[in-house]
Amino acid sequence: MPIFRIIFLCLITIPAFSQPGIPYIQNYTKNNYRAAGRNWAVTTNSGGDIYVGNSAGLLSFNGAEWQQFPLPENKMVRSAMCHDDNRIYTGSFEEFGFFERDVYGELHYISLSDSLDNFNFHNDEIWNIVAFKGKIYFRSFSSYFTYDGQQVRAYSLPFTMSFLTNIGDGAMYAHILDKGFYRFDGANFEILLTEDQLNHDVVVGVQPLGEKELLLFTAQNGVFVYNGHSCIPWENELNDLLKQTVINRTIMTKDSVYVIGTITDGIYAVDKKGRLEWKINVTRGLANNTVLSLACDMDDNIWAALDDGLSYIRNNSRLRFVNTFGRPVGYVYSAALQNNYLYQATNQGVFYSKGKDWESNIELIDNLAGQAWDLSIIDGQLLCGHNEGTFLITGEKAEKISEIKGGTSIRKGIIHGQEILLQSTYTYLVIYKKAPDGKWKFSHIVNDFMHPIRSIEIDNQGNVWAKHFYKGLYCIKLSSDLKDVENIRFIESLDPTQKNKTIYLFKLRGRIVCSNDQHFYTFDDLTDKIEPFDYLNEHFPGKKDVRHVVAVNDDTYWMVHSNEFVLVEFKDKKISVLQRIPFSFLYNALPDKDENILPVSENEFIFCMNNGIAIWDNNLNIYISDRNKRMKLEKIETLNNKKEIRLLPLFSKEDLPEVKYTFNDFIFHVSYPAFSGEEVRYAFRLDPLDKEWAEPSLQPVKEYGRLYPGKYTLYIKTIDNLGNELDSIQYPFRVNPPFYASLIAIILYCLLAIGCLFFIYFQMRRHVLKKQLKIKQEHEELRKKESEQQEREIMRLQNEKLEADLTFKSKELAGSTMSIIKKNEILAEIKKELTEQKEKLAAQYPNKYYEKLMKMIDSNLSSEDDWLVFQSNFDRIHENFFRSLKSHYPDLTSTDLKFCAYLRLNLNTKEIANLMNISVKGVEVGRYRLRKKLGLASDMSLVDFMIGLK
Repeated sequence: MPIFRIIFLCLITIPAFSQPGIPYIQNYTKNNYRAAGRNWAVTTNSGGDIYVGNSAGLLSFNGAEWQQFPLPENKMVRSAMCHDDNRIYTGSFEEFGFFERDVYGELHYISLSDSLDNFNFHNDEIWNIVAFKGKIYFRSFSSYFTYDGQQVRAYSLPFTMSFLTNIGDGAMYAHILDKGFYRFDGANFEILLTEDQLNHDVVVGVQPLGEKELLLFTAQNGVFVYNGHSCIPWENELNDLLKQTVINRTIMTKDSVYVIGTITDGIYAVDKKGRLEWKINVTRGLANNTVLSLACDMDDNIWAALDDGLSYIRNNSRLRFVNTFGRPVGYVYSAALQNNYLYQATNQGVFYSKGKDWESNIELIDNLAGQAWDLSIIDGQLLCGHNEGTFLITGEKAEKISEIKGGTSIRKGIIHGQEILLQSTYTYLVIYKKAPDGKWKFSHIVNDFMHPIRSIEIDNQGNVWAKHFYKGLYCIKLSSDLKDVENIRFIESLDPTQKNKTIYLFKLRGRIVCSNDQHFYTFDDLTDKIEPFDYLNEHFPGKKDVRHVVAVNDDTYWMVHSNEFVLVEFKDKKISVLQRIPFSFLYNALPDKDENILPVSENEFIFCMNNGIAIWDNNLNIYISDRNKRMKLEKIETLNNKKEIRLLPLFSKEDLPEVKYTFNDFIFHVSYPAFSGEEVRYAFRLDPLDKEWAEPSLQPVKEYGRLYPGKYTLYIKTIDNLGNELDSIQYPFRVNPPFYASLIAIILYCLLAIGCLFFIYFQMRRHVLKKQLKIKQEHEELRKKESEQQEREIMRLQNEKLEADLTFKSKELAGSTMSIIKKNEILAEIKKELTEQKEKLAAQYPNKYYEKLMKMIDSNLSSEDDWLVFQSNFDRIHENFFRSLKSHYPDLTSTDLKFCAYLRLNLNTKEIANLMNISVKGVEVGRYRLRKKLGLASDMSLVDFMIGLK
């Protein structure tokens, strides 16, 4: 039968027998991994990473982040196989090769089919990949290809090979359509079973059964046992059920459970005796019924590639889920296991399931429809607190033993020496006493107390502690006949100094303990008060938001927190956490603030959920891997101011990976293969920047910005939900300084500094020389100034001498001029007197004497000699006076020059007349004529002009 007819064959599915409980299922859709819906293959490596062959390419998942890697031409990945931690082989349509990680952690595709020259693929697709004796085998229907790490070889087949596998027994097994089942040694095919022996069906899976037998899984005819010579059907009830579906893939877990993926009805898990461990399909939580590939990871959990989506099945766990698939029952508030019955008290009533098929065969107990709060097994009797009263349940029947409605909790205790059951309800406290036949019977209600109580406890003194549904806590002391309230105390808040009035009530190692989400409190018998419980507050590991406590034994307790169940052991004054179960383990499907856990035994516990329960069974064997999970660096990004990204190598042959200073923003991506539901936290410390470890975070990413140049080492550790360190790694690296702070720059700085020193030296030397020169020049100038000063002093003295001489000469000139004037005046008077005598004497005075005297007088009046003497003295005193006059007024005559000289001396008219031997009027005429030649204005004094002339 052609294989494509098998793949699309759909059969009618009928209900299958199953044991109670299925494992946790986590479904991933295309919205989660952001690729196509259909997944053809799934494989895991030894490091725990998951790789998925998707219609859009290869997907990788490290537990925290999905990534997609396309094939050439965006072909789908039909098959995938991890051969080691670093290489993932893939097959597609006329294409096969492998993805390999580089030193930066990036996956890159290398095609092997490209190395085949002129090979005709015949529209082949690579359906699966097998590793065998150092070679990788890529199978299509009409060919197979081998790769030994160096060379690719192609082999065409004259038949259709629909199946190829290696189960590790030294041979490969193949199914050839229309021929049968074969052993294949890598070169030759040896027939083992014919088509007739397999009822003309196709073998789709081979798994070992014991040392000498094999299980052959066929598509439509179930499972056969092959003993080396012949095969017979695997005789069990499950095999008959498998014949009614279409088997497509099989794997065997490490604890020898066969996991069978079908085309039409999800996944079956079967032990070696053919007993069904569990079955899941769409009805029971699987994302899709068509299973295209299966893989078992390092924790022995199962990954299923589906026609639409991907599912993770936590098979290797002590936790199993019993969901009421037959009918919705609502929130389960309490549950009980008794005499092969599972009872569930819900907001819709009390339901029971009988036998092993708890999920399908679920029924409502008659008369117990409506809100049921509590199921308690006391002295072998199952008591139910219900809206309609309290009932004793036996098998499938319920007998009402109290008409008081709304029983919320019930406790067995001794008060005033009497063994009783005390029950809280919506209204009253109810007392039950044991009848002679050993059954508990309603006795009475407690008078004078009418409050809605959610839970109660009885302490060692016989005091009753009652937690109100909505507010506060009551401490009640009953009368000796237990009918009345003798004393009552109301506690509104555990800490009056705070506004928080939350109170949770429980009993711990015989003591009444309360919590307000922040601290523990206890009742102190000595002080008769609620006091802080110092021991518990100081030694309790983790948060103190305990809502409910359930005793396993005297030393071990389950504690219900706001987001997890914690199993705690009190031993040798130490408090140790034995187990943590986050609400996420239970799909977060828990009644709000009414989360409940019920011990079935010291090793079995029931968690109440929505529409079902979960069972924790410590008796279940789980696989303990011999390989330690390892944390690893996935990618290291460095960024600059422009948000450009460069990757750092995850490992380096050099001493330290180095980063440019401009790319000094870092993003470290790490991963830890935590698929089993454990809550892994990551703590980081960057030495020497961080002195302490950062607070552990669920985020596997850490950013550091603007790191200064220097050497760093990043330390990373993973911590589980119990606080244990799982693994740690470190990564050293160096941020190089900018060029201005690099070694070359420092050398250049040194050279520049030396150059600057030389420059400064020469500049200083030049400055000193210049200063010295300046000082020398200043000295020279000083000497020069001193010399000039001396010269000026000499000149001053000379000038003073000259001035004295000039003054003397001026006095001489004035004296000589006055002498001449005086002489001329005397001569003029003598001449006048002589003229008068001549006139008187007339002829008596001889003419020759008269004329002789007159001639002598006239020769001495203004003689030329006098003028020359005057002119000589005048020139000494008034240097260049005549030359300046002559140059400016060339028309001046010698007489004019005389006039000018006499005017400069500021002589009056009469004096000038005497000097020049002319009349006064002649002087006036001369002055007038001179003014005209000089061009003086009428208002300008001629004397002032001559005196001011330079």
